[in-house]
Amino acid sequence: MSEMDYIVRDMQRRMANMIKRGRIHSVDFSMEPPRVRVQYAEKAVTGWLPWSSGRASSQHRTDWEPLAIGEQVLIISESGDLALGVVFPSFPDATSPVPSTSPDEHVSRYEDGTTFTYNRKTHTLTPDIKGHMKLNITGNMTATVEGTADIAVTKTATVTSEADIKAEAKGDVIADGKQVKLNGGKGVVTGECVCHFTGKPHGDISVKVIAGK
Repeated sequence: MSEMDYIVRDMQRRMANMIKRGRIHSVDFSMEPPRVRVQYAEKAVTGWLPWSSGRASSQHRTDWEPLAIGEQVLIISESGDLALGVVFPSFPDATSPVPSTSPDEHVSRYEDGTTFTYNRKTHTLTPDIKGHMKLNITGNMTATVEGTADIAVTKTATVTSEADIKAEAKGDVIADGKQVKLNGGKGVVTGECVCHFTGKPHGDISVKVIAGK
């Protein structure tokens, strides 16, 4: 083989290896950063390669999204040397179909079925959580709802504050239940209670606080 033939063949090999499709063969999360091996042909597997997980900037934002074995990916190597490639996810297929085909939706779905859906046409964000949800805030939180706000809880609902809890309304404040308990103690006297001395309902009662007997 002449030197020119070698150069041409090496150039052809490098050009063919600049972009490769494959599937995740294995993942090593102990590396820093974690790396994957990609099978791009029968019995052909790369070495350990880094992958792009979105943004990676300590000055702005850093993302983390692990890859899974079998996931279809793309290997990019600007030099044509697969040992120096970077892996970019990913492509849908029969084993990993797209979660929606709507032109109006942006959808993220996880393996347990948890789904975040934003519909650009209806301006509706719908989180569907299949497990628990935790919200941790180190600063202040302000929530403004221009429409109605409905919260339905099937079990106990608890609100705890290390300071005051204030509830203000331009209309009525309604608390309805089997019993309304304030700091323990005994029952309160309302306009429905009968006076032991007169035998009639109490007359001097609050017009702002209304309670059943």
